[in-house]
Amino acid sequence: MDRFSQLEFGDAAPQGRKAAGEPVRDASYFYQEATRYWLSGDYEVALRHYSRVLERNNSVFEGWAGQVLMLIELREYREAEMWTDKALELFPEHPELLALKAIACARDAKKQQATAYSDNSINHENLTPRVWLARAEIFMDRKGPICESCISKAVTGAGKHAPVIKLEAGRTLRRAGNYPLAIQYLREAVQLLPQAALAWYELGCCQAALGRDEARHSFEQSLRLRPRWAEAETALRKFQNRGFFRRLLRK
Repeated sequence: MDRFSQLEFGDAAPQGRKAAGEPVRDASYFYQEATRYWLSGDYEVALRHYSRVLERNNSVFEGWAGQVLMLIELREYREAEMWTDKALELFPEHPELLALKAIACARDAKKQQATAYSDNSINHENLTPRVWLARAEIFMDRKGPICESCISKAVTGAGKHAPVIKLEAGRTLRRAGNYPLAIQYLREAVQLLPQAALAWYELGCCQAALGRDEARHSFEQSLRLRPRWAEAETALRKFQNRGFFRRLLRK
């Protein structure tokens, strides 16, 4: 697992190489590719690559966690729960897996189960940033600073994974409707991950929610990195149309 923790994110090249210059299609290679596709917002392709990580080596925790995360992104919540249970057979009571199951339950409108899994996840040692991100999402609708406190813990403990964790922190805050704070994290994310279409898209969505003109640039950057991305095209079109109707009303 150590060599996977050393992988770089963004536009870094895959780690393994054959002597002739061709990539070694091992678990490390597919993990790198899965992360790259995830950061572009292409969850389907990322899911296939995380699955290939496990085909090469099913003891790689990051492959299991990534696969579950992509299923959540694709709104396949029951599948995500099923694969989390399979992963827990190999990694019993792993706090990050429990946290991912909490997210799947929360987005599937099973709040009580989500809270129980989140409570269980934080009662373990060696908590990962994603445990705190999940906790923030579970309690984002509660009054008080719980959500922001959990996100702060996630970012503080992110270490070399700070770029991705800041991106996820911004996405969580966007779901919570805290657009100003989300923008702070997402601005840092696009600086650290300038080739991540997903980061630019999320930043644009938050800026658009506040009616900020910078949203256009963010959406355009996202589409430059991932041309013809339907979600980004739709978001840009809505933002442009809103500006058109606003000018029309002023007249």
